[in-house]
Amino acid sequence: MSALEDRNRAVLDTLFGVLAWEGWGSGFLATLRDDVVFNAMGQSPISGRYEGKDIYRTQVLERLHERIAQSPKLTPISMLVDGEMACVRFQSRGGVGVNGADFSMDYCWVFHILDGGIKEIWGYYDTAKMIALFAD
Repeated sequence: MSALEDRNRAVLDTLFGVLAWEGWGSGFLATLRDDVVFNAMGQSPISGRYEGKDIYRTQVLERLHERIAQSPKLTPISMLVDGEMACVRFQSRGGVGVNGADFSMDYCWVFHILDGGIKEIWGYYDTAKMIALFAD
């Protein structure tokens, strides 16, 4: 493994340590570059391309936090790092929406890591569970 891959694996190890501890909060946001691009894949209420940390925070994270009554516990399952690109498969368990929806699911996120910060994410997740979370 190259020095770059070692550094990028460390970025992701730190990120998923923070996610396991506090979920998608300030520690998670700290790993994102200000110019991050988040691509929420699929067809759900949050699907789309979000350019910039503030846009992602207000249009995705804040909307999710409003819909979650019990935060899920996040656990990484596997990680592949190749230069500036990485892929992490992880799961969330125990999440419950304010409407009672089960918000436990499996994810696969592809990362572009640049200069120690996350530049872009392509997030794949269970769109049916995301739709259920936003149902009233």
